[in-house]
This record gives sequence, structure tokens and C-alpha cells, in this order.
Amino acid sequence: MSGDDTDRDQAAPPVELLVLRAPNPGPMTLTGTNTWVVRDGAQVWVVDPGPKDPEHLADVLLACGAGAQPMGVLVTHHHADHAAGAATLARQLSARSGRPVPLWAADQEAVVGSRPLPASLEGDSGTVGHVIHLPGHTADSVGLLLQGGRMLTGDTLLGGSSTVIVPEHGGDLGEYLQSLAILRAMTVDGRISSLHPGHGDPYGSPLEALEAIDAAIEHRHQRIEQVRRARTAGILTMDRMLRVVYGAELPAELEKAARWNLRATLDHLAADG
Repeated sequence: MSGDDTDRDQAAPPVELLVLRAPNPGPMTLTGTNTWVVRDGAQVWVVDPGPKDPEHLADVLLACGAGAQPMGVLVTHHHADHAAGAATLARQLSARSGRPVPLWAADQEAVVGSRPLPASLEGDSGTVGHVIHLPGHTADSVGLLLQGGRMLTGDTLLGGSSTVIVPEHGGDLGEYLQSLAILRAMTVDGRISSLHPGHGDPYGSPLEALEAIDAAIEHRHQRIEQVRRARTAGILTMDRMLRVVYGAELPAELEKAARWNLRATLDHLAADG
């Protein structure tokens, strides 16, 4: 999607973007999962319905509007904090509207009842958004670039924290760095105007977006160098490397994520020879 939105009716009003924060705060989810309601006139899409929490899903339904025409539910990846409530919400929207509401995911085996992702979201006024594949956090991670250059990043970028690379779910540090490079290029050339992460606050301007992407890239390269130096120094066990790289004060609730990131970094170094 280009910055001038030439694949859309220029007389149409802008696509609206609403956020609802799920009540699942924690060390991995920060202040909770951001659920996005995308509205184009009477047509609505929901991105990342979040956990299967009845009150949160009821709030999402309310935000969609009783007279809305639901067009689909999309998840940016299969993790439960983003996708557990997706099938339920799709059924609720379908029951209320009397029309089938598709559930889209990149990994149909991991998200029950889903179908393959479309290349774009299309409404009566033209293209609402384009799906951008951003593997790294998981193999099935995607973003959604909305009209006006607003990028929903899922967990590829977070607001106020770094994400975790999950090798058990196809996460790969090399692919993650490539995805960050894609986001950076799209921001520099004007296709991205703001970033809207799956957790935390948005980066509301191109400058803020670029600074966040550059910080994420720099953080990963610093971590790669830390792990390389530790390995060269003869630190080979995961437990010892965890203490050396992350420090003795690493909170217990973050240890699993740190181990995932270390595993991803070691795999990346091994792949690079």
C-alpha cells in the first residue's frame, strides 16, 4: 500500500482504527493485548481478538457496532493472547449479522477454524489494508498495513519492550532481523506513518516509528555480540550463559523468554558459521 492510497476511492472517508486492551496484563503481554477494530463505513474487521475472555469479547462486539457489516477476523499470529478468542468472536459476529464471517490466520493448524490469509482487506470503498508477512517472533507472524500508512505489527514490535523469538514456534532471529529491515525500508520510503503494536502504546509518527525500529535492530545486534563473546570465552551451558548475558537479577517470570531468545541467538550464530 502506497502512501497516497491510490487503490482506494479518494472520495471515501478515512478508515477508522479503534483499540481495545484485553485484561491480560503480565510480563510477556505488558499492559495487555491490543485488539484492533478496523472500520470502513459500515464494514468492520477485527485484528487480534485476544484471549477468550467473555467481557473483552463483549466489548469488541460493542465497538464493532450493532448495525455493522463484519467482514472478517484476522490474527497476526497463533499465540493464545492474540488468537484464543478469535473463533468465538467470528461466530458471535456471524450470529449477530446473519452472514458468514471468516477467520484468517497464517497457520491454519494452530488456529482452529481459520482459513488462509487474504493478500489484502477489501471493502466497498477499495483496499482497507495489506497483509505483510513478518516472520521472526514466530513463523506465522504477519502485520497489517492500513490505509494511511498505519502498520499493525502484532508482536514483531512492542510498545516499550523488546519481543521474544520463539524457536519452538518457528521463530528465527535471522528472519526477525529481515522483518525489521522491511519495516524500516517501508518507513523510510513513506509507506509506514505509524506503528501499532500488539502490546503497549503506538509509535504515532514516522520519526517515532523509525526510532523504535532502529532501537530494536540495535538491541538484537548488541545481544548477538554479547552471546558471541560469551561463547568465545568458553561459556557453553545455557544456565551459565543466561546469568552472564542477562545478569543475576533477571526476574524469574522472564527466564523462559530469555532462554528462548538465547536459543534463537545461538541458532543464528550457528547458521552464520
